[in-house]
Amino acid sequence: MQLEANKVVLDTNIVVSAAISIDGTPAKIFELFLEKKILNHTTQEIINEIEDVMDRPSLNIGREYKKFVLDNFKLNSVIIKPAFKENAVPEDEADNKFINCALSAKADIVSGDKHLLRLGNYKGVNILSAKEFLDKFKG
Repeated sequence: MQLEANKVVLDTNIVVSAAISIDGTPAKIFELFLEKKILNHTTQEIINEIEDVMDRPSLNIGREYKKFVLDNFKLNSVIIKPAFKENAVPEDEADNKFINCALSAKADIVSGDKHLLRLGNYKGVNILSAKEFLDKFKG
């Protein structure tokens, strides 16, 4: 499967980490997304998870900044219905939504999740850490 350059699926932890630390590697990736240098694909299920995680009081993300991140994520992402129902991550089945989205979109996954990163590649979809993605990014 040939993936199109700069098409990604941003995992929940990348988006949430970008909201927590504006100087971190995930924030640099979110900036590329805001600048439309990468095209993110997502699903309603992923959006729901990001909203749930960002609402956790322990994260202490300001309401305005949370709204900015979520609004831009929804507005600038391509929201799809996945055509796949793979079970690639049996140890954490909730992670399969990222695999199925990426397979459907023919995109790479950018993640900080150990279960996904352990796969490395799944049926032609590269699964990269934030640092690996930035190292390989060609804008």
